[in-house]
Amino acid sequence: MKLTPHEEKILNIIKGNPEIIDNPDKRATVAKKYGLTEKTLRNRIAELKKRGLVKVQKGEIQENKKPLITDNDEININVIGEILLKKRNFVSKFSLVCTLAGLTYSLFATIYFESKISLYPAGELSQTGGVLGDFQGLAKSFGLGGLASAPTYNIPDIIKSRRLKKDIVLKEWKTKDYPDGSNLIEYWELDEPSFFSPMKLIRQFLPSGGFKSAKIDKETYEAILELDELISVKEEISGLISVTVLMEDPKLASDIANYIAEYVKNFISLEQKRETSRNKTFVEKQMEEAKSQTENSEDSLTDFRKDHPLRLDTPSIEMMRERLESTVEENRAVYITLRQQFEIAKIDEAKERLLINILDTAEPAVKKAKPKRTLIVLLSLFGGFILAIPFSIYLERRKS
Repeated sequence: MKLTPHEEKILNIIKGNPEIIDNPDKRATVAKKYGLTEKTLRNRIAELKKRGLVKVQKGEIQENKKPLITDNDEININVIGEILLKKRNFVSKFSLVCTLAGLTYSLFATIYFESKISLYPAGELSQTGGVLGDFQGLAKSFGLGGLASAPTYNIPDIIKSRRLKKDIVLKEWKTKDYPDGSNLIEYWELDEPSFFSPMKLIRQFLPSGGFKSAKIDKETYEAILELDELISVKEEISGLISVTVLMEDPKLASDIANYIAEYVKNFISLEQKRETSRNKTFVEKQMEEAKSQTENSEDSLTDFRKDHPLRLDTPSIEMMRERLESTVEENRAVYITLRQQFEIAKIDEAKERLLINILDTAEPAVKKAKPKRTLIVLLSLFGGFILAIPFSIYLERRKS
C-alpha cells in the first residue's frame, strides 16, 4: 500500500514514539516538536489504525506486514531479506548451535580407516557360453538336453552375500586390542550386556510367541548388520570392481579386504570345478547310453541281414534295411559327438583357470577416512543457516 509523504511522516513519528498512542501529554509534546497540533496527530493515528497500517500489541507498534508471495505467485525475496536482517541475531545463534553440534559429533564420532581392493573378471568368467559351448549346437541337433551354459558369477552379489559376511564375523582376527585374535562379535563387544537398553526393557513386556533364538545367533546377526554398513562395492562399466572396507583398526580393514578378495577367488574357482565335474559326469552318462543304443542298433541290423540276404530283398525289406542302417549311423554320430565332449570335459576338469584378477591388494591406511570433520562443520553451519530461515519467518509472522 502506497503512503503519502504526510502519512509516512506520521508513521515514522509513531515508530519513534509509540507511547503517543495512549498518552495525550506525550502526544502533545511530540506534536509540538514536529509542528503539529495534538488533535491533528491524534486524528492521523486513528486513520492509520483504521487502515491497518498501525497495530498495537503487547505495547509494541507493528506495521502491516508485506506478503511473502507476490500477486504473480512469486516469493518476495526482499521481504525474506528484511526478515533475516531483522532476525540476524537469531539466525546467527541458531547457525552457531548447529555448528557446535556438528563439531561435537565429529570430535566424538567413531574413527574409521579405509582399505580398498580392486578385482577384474578374467578368462571364461568374463565371457558367455559354457564349458561345452562349442558342441552345444551339435548336441541339440540330436535332441540332447542338459548341456546348458556354465553359470556366470556376479562378484558384487558374492561380496554382499550373508555367507561371506558370516565367515568374516566369526573368523579370528588379530588386532591391536586383541593380539591373540578375536572375532568381530568380541571386537565390537556385542557379547557384553549393554548398560541400558530401552528395547530390551520393552521386549520384556511384549509376548515372545514361544520363540527364543540362541545368544550366539543374535550376536552374529547384529554383527552382520553392522558389517554390512562398513563394506561397499562399486562396479565400473569396464568391469572393474572396487571393494571398500571401513574399520576402526587400519590393519583389520586391510585384512578383511584381502580376505574378501581371496574368498571370491576361491569360491568361483571351486564352483567352476564343481560345474565342470558335473558336466563331465553328465556327458559320460549320455555317452554310455549312446554307446548302448549304438550296439543295440548294430545288433539289430546284423540279425536283419542274417535273416534277409540281399538277393532276396523286396521293396519293403529294402526299406527296413535302410531304416536300420540310418539308425546305426545316427547312433554312431551321437556317440562320436559325446565322446568328443567327454574328452573336452576331462581336459576342462583338470585345467587350472584364472577367473579373477586381483589388481590391487589392500594395505593398512595411513590416515583416517571418517569422520570428515571439516566437511561436517561446514555442512552443519550451512544447514543451520538454511533451517533458521523458516523459523525466522515463522517467528516474525507470528506477531501479526
